[in-house]
Amino acid sequence: MSLILLTSILLFPTSALTCLVFARWMQKHAIGQQIRDVGPQSHAIKAGTPTMGGLVILVEWALAALMLGWIQGWPANSGFILTSGLAFGALGLVDDVLSVRKKRSTGLTGLQKIILGSVISMGLFLVFQDAILVPQLIPFAYSTVTLPWVAGFGLTWILFVASTNSANLTDGLDGLAGGVSILILGGFVLMFPSEANLLLCLPLIAALAGFLWLNVHPASLFLGDVGSFAIGGIVGALALANGAAFLLPILAGVFVLEAVSVILQVGAKRLTGRRVFKMSPLHHHFEASRNREVRHWLPAFEWPESKVTARFLLLQACFVALAIWATTSHR
Repeated sequence: MSLILLTSILLFPTSALTCLVFARWMQKHAIGQQIRDVGPQSHAIKAGTPTMGGLVILVEWALAALMLGWIQGWPANSGFILTSGLAFGALGLVDDVLSVRKKRSTGLTGLQKIILGSVISMGLFLVFQDAILVPQLIPFAYSTVTLPWVAGFGLTWILFVASTNSANLTDGLDGLAGGVSILILGGFVLMFPSEANLLLCLPLIAALAGFLWLNVHPASLFLGDVGSFAIGGIVGALALANGAAFLLPILAGVFVLEAVSVILQVGAKRLTGRRVFKMSPLHHHFEASRNREVRHWLPAFEWPESKVTARFLLLQACFVALAIWATTSHR
């Protein structure tokens, strides 16, 4: 435990410094984020900001986890969680590279991401069935349920596709995705303080904290899809391996709200021709924007970006507390 803490403490300044060097290298080579035309006009000034900071986080986290596993022994299920993060991080990296090469805000299409994410999910299930087919907690109840093979396969696919894409949707404001992810990972550590969770979560929290040193508003480095997809994969794997798949919608509440807002927005627009929100994902509905007026059902807000991020982080902290409450009946 002391070695994990020491490694995590050292990883925080190391991550911040490495992210700084990476950001300056990206600037030197004129590699930066492309901004969507449909987003808030205030985000136009972010065009060209170095991106793919998640690659630094992913590499440092994997190296730290491998070192700790080699020294202390490799805990059960660690291989599943590590492989999930690397596999989905690779998917996000492909998307980022294509985006940079094509000089547009998206690389892979939404359908391509879902198809490739589904393939990765199926592969992970076939390789790591023992880590996935474990009793799953029922929130606010005194019971667990063990799913049969077919149901476990379906749950794995749904959970990974949902967690990776919702994490990706949350990555839209400075400090938001990184901050929310730290709170979710902290929730896993508090609820399931196993050796594997400590070994994997604490170094990742430290690496994300170092990244946030540069990602807070105004950000000088973005997470990129390599980071958001990797985090989504790690969170999904942690939920499955810890028997918390049904608890994850509570623990990762902000991720869920962001994803649901996009589904509602698209559905309402197609059915009624009118939007539910001023803009989706949800964080944009609260953000100050000079965009042209559009018809939407819910009252709009005009908060500064930093205020939206801070309040969403407070909301996520409440979701973590709710998830902890939901597990107390099992102890």
